[in-house]
Amino acid sequence: MGYRVQFTISDDEKVELEKQAATEGFPNLAELCKYRALQGKSTYATLFKRMVERIENLPRGSKFKLRDLIDTPPTLLGRWLYDNVANKKIANVKHIGNDGSDAEEYEKL
Repeated sequence: MGYRVQFTISDDEKVELEKQAATEGFPNLAELCKYRALQGKSTYATLFKRMVERIENLPRGSKFKLRDLIDTPPTLLGRWLYDNVANKKIANVKHIGNDGSDAEEYEKL
């Protein structure tokens, strides 16, 4: 069974934590907080960072799917990839679409 942990932060704290998340390579504020609360254990943060590093090392014009970067990736990682490409937090990557196999395709620009 999973548990939900919630807490309230101020607007200024949110801005500061979002900066820290971006600087430290986390996909979002929630994952930064989870990573810190669990002292680096049991999160997908490391997997996300590995994925971003592999994307950065791709040659321009490369087309890829998440499974090309990470063997048997968790669904959540795919959601983070999609969201972070859409909001340009993962730079120089374009979402191409879905080829009908339920795998989203991207291109390194």
